[in-house]
Amino acid sequence: MDLWRMILSEHANIEELCREVLEATATGPNSRAELFADLEDELDRHITAKRNVLYPVLAQDGRTETYLHELDDEHRDIRRRLDALSARPDKNSRGWALDFKELVGVIRHAFSLEENGLLATAHGLISAREANELRRAYEREKIAFYEAERWHLPHAMMPSRYGMPTGMTFGILAGALAIGGALLAWNMAGSTPSRANRPLRPARRRPQPPFPLDSGVVDHSLSRRGMEGRASSGSRGMPGSGAGQARSAGTSRPTSGDTGATGSGAGSDERWFSSANPPQAPSGLSTPLQPGGTAPGSSPASTVGSVGTGGAPTEGRGTGAMKGEGH
Repeated sequence: MDLWRMILSEHANIEELCREVLEATATGPNSRAELFADLEDELDRHITAKRNVLYPVLAQDGRTETYLHELDDEHRDIRRRLDALSARPDKNSRGWALDFKELVGVIRHAFSLEENGLLATAHGLISAREANELRRAYEREKIAFYEAERWHLPHAMMPSRYGMPTGMTFGILAGALAIGGALLAWNMAGSTPSRANRPLRPARRRPQPPFPLDSGVVDHSLSRRGMEGRASSGSRGMPGSGAGQARSAGTSRPTSGDTGATGSGAGSDERWFSSANPPQAPSGLSTPLQPGGTAPGSSPASTVGSVGTGGAPTEGRGTGAMKGEGH
């Protein structure tokens, strides 16, 4: 069937549907309201397909341009009457039927103008090859309308309108969207790892003091002032100083003057000791580093060593003499 016969066949089907609407019953599966809805859809598909496929080609010739302007006015009148009848609830009334008959008259007038004027002129302008291409485009347009109603999508989005199978095209698009979504999710998961996949990091260790301190106590023994005290106390025990010469020349037991000097000079450094500032034993107690005392539970030590001998016997040498003076 060529393009011209296809359009004439659709005209005949629409006129037959108009007759069925007038003869339809008020209720049932083929009621007047349902048949009128079918007529409205069929008119929309038929007029829109001709506007999108046939009319743009015929508008390029001046002999068919006048018919197109008249048909455009007729189609606007049909659309206005259809909307008015569709909005009325009294489709089974006599008044609605009379208005519908007027619509049928407008439809038949538009079809007559198209068949006897536009199509007759276009049949001599368009070659058989061009008419065959227009027929295929016209069929795709009609199929796109049916599929748009099925998929509930706009007519312009249907692939069949552009010569592509709708099912296969939608399947490919769905697969591409699924793959794209999976890749996007994978990239997001790789860029922002979850807590379960994050590598464990060692906890930061807070710096600890070299020795434990009591709560609320600050040790200032290593401050600059404490170091100066230690240096001053150590200088008193160095050879050549007054206190050091007195200890070397005198006996190993400290005199009362030395004790006072030591106590006054030590000050806050009395807890610090070294080789120049040995620890002091309790009064009257003999130790290897303080041999001048008295051993616990006995008499004073029988032999007294000099300072620096560790309390060893001096074999009859002077108790207060340095090691070098005995020879």
